[in-house]
Amino acid sequence: MAAFGSSPSGEAELELESGLNAICFHDHASKLLRKLNETRKNVNFCDTIVSIGSTEIPVQRGVLSAASHYFRALFGYGDSLGPTTLKHDVKPLSTVSLDSMGIDENTFYMVLDYIYTAQVALTPENIQDMLQAADQLLMEDLKEICCEYLDSCITANNCIGIYDFTSQLSCSWSHHKVSSFLDRYFRDVSHNEEFFCLKADRVREFLSRKTIQMKQEDDVLEALLRWYQFDQDNRKEDTISLFRDIIFAKQLSAESVEKLSSLPQIGPQCVEWIEKMKKDETECSVMHRGFTQVIVTCGGDGTINRDKEDSSMTDAVHCVRLDKSMKAVNSQSNHCDWIQLASLNTPRSGHGLVEVGGYLYIAGGRDKNCRILNSCEKYDPFNNVWKLTAPMSHARVGFGFVAIENNIYAIGGSNDITEPSTSMEVYDIFTDRWKSLPDMMMKRVWACCVAAGKKIYVLGGGIVEKFYDSVEVFDTSTLTWSAVSPMRERRCDARAVSVGSDIYVFGGYRRIECPSAAHSGHNLKLCGTEFYSDKNDFWMPIQSRFGSSGMCIVGERSTVYGAVFDGEDIFVVGELDMNGEFHTIRSYNRHTNSWECVVVNPPPLQRHFPCCTLSLPTQMLYQLLWDQDKLRYTDIVMKRSRQEKAE
Repeated sequence: MAAFGSSPSGEAELELESGLNAICFHDHASKLLRKLNETRKNVNFCDTIVSIGSTEIPVQRGVLSAASHYFRALFGYGDSLGPTTLKHDVKPLSTVSLDSMGIDENTFYMVLDYIYTAQVALTPENIQDMLQAADQLLMEDLKEICCEYLDSCITANNCIGIYDFTSQLSCSWSHHKVSSFLDRYFRDVSHNEEFFCLKADRVREFLSRKTIQMKQEDDVLEALLRWYQFDQDNRKEDTISLFRDIIFAKQLSAESVEKLSSLPQIGPQCVEWIEKMKKDETECSVMHRGFTQVIVTCGGDGTINRDKEDSSMTDAVHCVRLDKSMKAVNSQSNHCDWIQLASLNTPRSGHGLVEVGGYLYIAGGRDKNCRILNSCEKYDPFNNVWKLTAPMSHARVGFGFVAIENNIYAIGGSNDITEPSTSMEVYDIFTDRWKSLPDMMMKRVWACCVAAGKKIYVLGGGIVEKFYDSVEVFDTSTLTWSAVSPMRERRCDARAVSVGSDIYVFGGYRRIECPSAAHSGHNLKLCGTEFYSDKNDFWMPIQSRFGSSGMCIVGERSTVYGAVFDGEDIFVVGELDMNGEFHTIRSYNRHTNSWECVVVNPPPLQRHFPCCTLSLPTQMLYQLLWDQDKLRYTDIVMKRSRQEKAE
C-alpha cells in the first residue's frame, strides 16, 4: 500500500503495488466482525470445542487463531507449518482443554466477547483473571487494555498486591508505575493491612529501598513499629533483626529513641544497638531516601560569550533543583547552583531529550564535525553514567522526540542539510529496539512535538524559506495521522508542554513579512504564547495580565530552549530577555496567568540545549553537591525545617 485518496462515498482508493487502484470500504472489517459474532452462536459454523471443567464451548478456530498467538500455535497455523497442517493432531470438532491454564468459564466467555466485539467490561473483581488470561493466551492488545485499567486501580490499599502481580506477568510498564506509586506514597501504604500482613523478608525488601519517599528516618521506624504492633507476640525477633538491618540509627530523633525505649519487648535491644552505632566512627555517612525533582540541561552549544557568533558543541550536562522551598531561599537573587552530572559520550547539538521510567534518553543531533547522528544514549541517575543504546534507523537533526509510556518517538527532522524528512520510528525502552511507523503527512524540520494522552502533536516547523502554522496529530492507538486546527502564528523551533489533553506552546520564530526587515537581515521575530483546547479544537493567544511581566520581551535576543510541566507550574527555559536582564528559568501559573522568575543564572558554558525534568535520587544529589563543594548551610537548615513540619 503506497497512498490513500478519498471518494465522495466515504470509501478510500488504495494504490496497489501493480499500479492499479482498488476501492477500500472502511466499514468492511467492523461489519465482518459483527457477522462472525452472529455465526459463533450457531454450532454448525464452529469447528472446535474448548473444554473448561464440565463446560464445552463451541469455537471457530480460525477466529481464535487470528486473535491469539497461543491458539494459532495450538491449531497449527504457525509460519513454519503448511496451511493445512494440524499440530498435536487437532482435528475438526475435536476438543481442546484449558483446565491446565486455570482460566475459568466466565473469564473465557469474556475473552471470546472481546475477540468478536473489541469490547470488554473490566472491574476490580475480574481484572486479575482477565489480565492473567490475556497473558497466557498471548493476546497483547487485550493485555495492554487490562494493564491500562489496572494502572487506574492503584491505591495505597492494594499497590503491594498489584506490585507482586505485575512482576509475575511481566507487565513491565505497569510494574514501573506501581513501583513509583509505592515509593512516592509509602508512608500511606505502611498504614494499610496489606503492609501489616507481609512476612519479615518482604518488609525488609520494601523498607530497604532507598527510593521510598520518607523525609526522615523516624518515618521508616514508625512504619516498622506499625508492622510489629500488628502481631507483637510473633514478630519480636524479626523486628529487632529488621531494625538492625534497615534503620539508619544515627539519623533517628531523640523523640523516636524515647518512644522506642518505652516498648518493653524490643526497646532495650534496639536502644542498645543505637548506642553502639553512635560510638562506631566508621559508620558516619548520612542516608537520604527518595527523589528530588530537577531540571536537566543536556549538550547543546558551549559558547562562552552571548555576543559571540562562533560556538562549539558541548558534552556538558547540568541540573538545578525544582524545590519550592529553594525558591523561597533564593528569592533575593534567584541565583541557583547548577549541579554537574556525568558528561555525554558524544558532544551534540540539535538532538532530542526525554525522560522515561526515571531515566534520560537522548538521540540524534550533530556532532563537532557537523555529522548528523543516529546514535542514542541513556542516563542512569542511580549511578550517574551515560550508556549507549540501540541507534535510530535514520540519522536526524531538528526532529521531534517525545515519549508515551515506555515508547519513545522520533519524528521528522532532517538527515542532510536541505531535505526534511517525514519518517517516524519508535523505540521500546524494555526491548532496546526501534521500529518504523507511518510517515507524517508533510515534510518539516524544527517542528515542535508534544505528547498529550495517547496522541502526538506536531506543531509548525517548516522547510527552506517557508514556516508552517499547520498541526498534524498521530494517534498511537490507531497508528494514524490526522490534521487539526492550525496555530494562530507560523512558527519554527518552538517548545510546548501538555497539561492533560491541552497544549501550551512557547516561543519559536516567524518571519517578518517586510522588505526592509529582509534587507537588514533581521527578519525573524520571537513568537508569543498560544493555548490549544483539544475539546474545542481551538487555538487562542495568551496575553500577560495588565501591568505584569510576561514570559520575556518578544525580541530577537530572546530564545526558548525548553518547556516542562511539573504537575503544578509550567517552567520555560532559555535566554529570556527581561528588558536587558536575562533570566534562564521562568515559571508560568496557568490559573492566575502570571509569570515569575525562578533562576537567573544559566548553566556554565552551555547554550541552545534541550531540557527536561528528572526525579534524581536524593542520595545521589547530595553526593554530587558534596563532591562539587556546593552543599550549603541552607540545605541543612531546610532539611531540619521539613523534619520539624513533618513532626
